[in-house]
Amino acid sequence: MPDGSIEDIDWRAESIRIRHTKTQACSFLPLMAPVGEAVLAYLQAGRPVTDAREIFVRTRAPYRKLGLLASMVRQRLAAAGVTPSGKNGSHIFRHARAVEMLRAAVPRKVIGDLLGHRSTESTAPYLKLATEDLRAIALEVPGREMPS
Repeated sequence: MPDGSIEDIDWRAESIRIRHTKTQACSFLPLMAPVGEAVLAYLQAGRPVTDAREIFVRTRAPYRKLGLLASMVRQRLAAAGVTPSGKNGSHIFRHARAVEMLRAAVPRKVIGDLLGHRSTESTAPYLKLATEDLRAIALEVPGREMPS
């Protein structure tokens, strides 16, 4: 949630506004109950007292927005002994979620919308890892044998 501020959460509507840094567009996504409860618990008991409006702030003074999330994720993955193939920053979570949605038969257009993409071509790289999944759900063309 890049630069997510407290004002981005609409508790009554149970939604959160996500501002996409590349396109400057906004998406409004449902705030699932367990996520909302976790964020609320963090805001009430885990977040340092600060005037900063960002939801997530540093745990040590000066209390300001978190920076360099990608490098933090890389460090934590390395510390945990996890070596992902390909990209290994915070972007891998976007890829993993896109593939998970594809496996759940979510249409590419919906996946692209959730990722904040303006075109379906932008979504394609996120789904290339799921080629085998696509083959598994491909329809047979009458009169043609499916490649194995």
